[in-house]
Amino acid sequence: MSKYVAWVVAVLQGMVLAYMAAEREWVLRTGQVVTLRTAPLDPRDVMRGDYVRLDYEVSSVPRSRWRGRFALPDAVSPGLPRDTKVYATLRENDDGLAELVSLSDVRPADGLFLRGRSSPWWRGNLIGVRYGIEGYFLEQGRAKELELQRNRDGIQVPLEMAVAVGGNGLAVIKDHRWCAVGIGLDLQSRPAASETGRGPPGALLAAKIHLLNASEREVAIVDLPGGCSLALVPDPRFNEDSWGWVRRDAPPPAARPEDVVVLRPGQVHTLAIDFQDPAWFIVDLRKPGESPISLAHTESNRLWGAMFRFEYRPPSRAACQHLPHAALIWHGRLLSRGFGPTGRVD
Repeated sequence: MSKYVAWVVAVLQGMVLAYMAAEREWVLRTGQVVTLRTAPLDPRDVMRGDYVRLDYEVSSVPRSRWRGRFALPDAVSPGLPRDTKVYATLRENDDGLAELVSLSDVRPADGLFLRGRSSPWWRGNLIGVRYGIEGYFLEQGRAKELELQRNRDGIQVPLEMAVAVGGNGLAVIKDHRWCAVGIGLDLQSRPAASETGRGPPGALLAAKIHLLNASEREVAIVDLPGGCSLALVPDPRFNEDSWGWVRRDAPPPAARPEDVVVLRPGQVHTLAIDFQDPAWFIVDLRKPGESPISLAHTESNRLWGAMFRFEYRPPSRAACQHLPHAALIWHGRLLSRGFGPTGRVD
């Protein structure tokens, strides 16, 4: 009898695996193809051959995007069971990338969505999600090559994955491409022995944001005056609800012909930011009415644990129609590495 039971179990397991393989193949052939932005992490696992581990932008969901049971007042409780089934609603932006709209434990009635499983909570501010597309298998030796291409002389170039999505939210990787533009970050901090007395040692003074044409053709970016093509955004892993940029709700100025910069393949354009400029001050969202403060003059213990990122935000296609080289302008958004008030870079 035990042999018969073992045989039945083996047959059932084989049928389940066959069904899963057939379902993935069907999605690969018939599913809606979307592009998700990601970056390689660990290039090799000797037990599974050459592959790249992927961490998608839609894999970390901040509190502002939580819906359903996650949006309840007590949702910060760490009692959410690991591997809870979740559904990420997506939309495609002007650059053709799929962006996260919301995350819920309730399956959407229609539209584009991914199904996944929850990972452990992060400080009550994020929900981590696995979609079953975190491993990308490649030919022997190519995983390491792919990892090396991500960092080009200190400039991070995101990997973008073409993913087929079925009507039930199942996702299957089809292919990959490199983002047309990469972004790098250099920070200038106050020397440890400050002679000015205008701020604590180690406080930030300035930043340089480097935009690289990582494609094989000419690409144009828009450098609005005053650094207005950039936004200073809090890193939701640490302080999404704590700190805000003073210009977070201000509309950018209209782009002018002289703001368009055409980059040849491999060429870099640098934008400079002065943290002592009031345009780059931050405000404490927990204390309405309090005066804005500068990252260059703030005591580091007040911002302990806080992290920020620069985001490149070009004007929309409609706003660029009158500009020279409009067809070359790249309209995607791009986040820099995270950094803290003492110059620590994530």
